Amino acid sequence: MSTLQTLPPQKSKGLLLWGQANPEAMEDSYKGVYLNSQDMRDMVQQIDEKKRKGEKIPVLIEHTGSSIGHVVSAWIHDKTLQCILELEHNTLESAIGQEMVRSGVIRELSLGYLLDIQQTDSGLDTKNKYLREISIVKKGARDKCRILGLAGKA
Repeated sequence: MSTLQTLPPQKSKGLLLWGQANPEAMEDSYKGVYLNSQDMRDMVQQIDEKKRKGEKIPVLIEHTGSSIGHVVSAWIHDKTLQCILELEHNTLESAIGQEMVRSGVIRELSLGYLLDIQQTDSGLDTKNKYLREISIVKKGARDKCRILGLAGKA
C-alpha cells in the first residue's frame, strides 16, 4: 500500500485531501454509466458554478450520513479527475472521517452522481451526469480513485 503525500500547510478549517476522483476517462463516444472526458469537464464546471453561487458539493463517508466537508476544487490532469476536499472538524462524524483517513482505514474516493439513462437499440445512452457528492470510502467502484495526499492539523 502506498503512503500518502503530505501537502504544504494551507489556511483551512479542517483536513485537506488531494485525490483522484475518477481514473482515466472513457473514450468520448462512450455513453455508459462511467465518465467520458466531456462528463469530467462538465463535473469540473458544475463544481465551479456551485462555488460561484456560494454553494458546496458535500463530502460523505461511504455515500451515507451527513456531510463531513465539501469539494474545494477539481480539475482534469492526464485524463483523470483530480480534486481537493476539505473535511470539517465541527462534528463527531467529520472527526471520525478524518481519523479513518489519517489511520489508513479509508484511502479511496467515490463519486456520487445522478444521470439520465435510456435504453436504445444500440445499448445504453446516458446523459446529464450531475455530481451530487464525493465520498471517502474503503473501496471505490473504480480502480485508482484514491486519496493522494493530505494537509492540515484538524
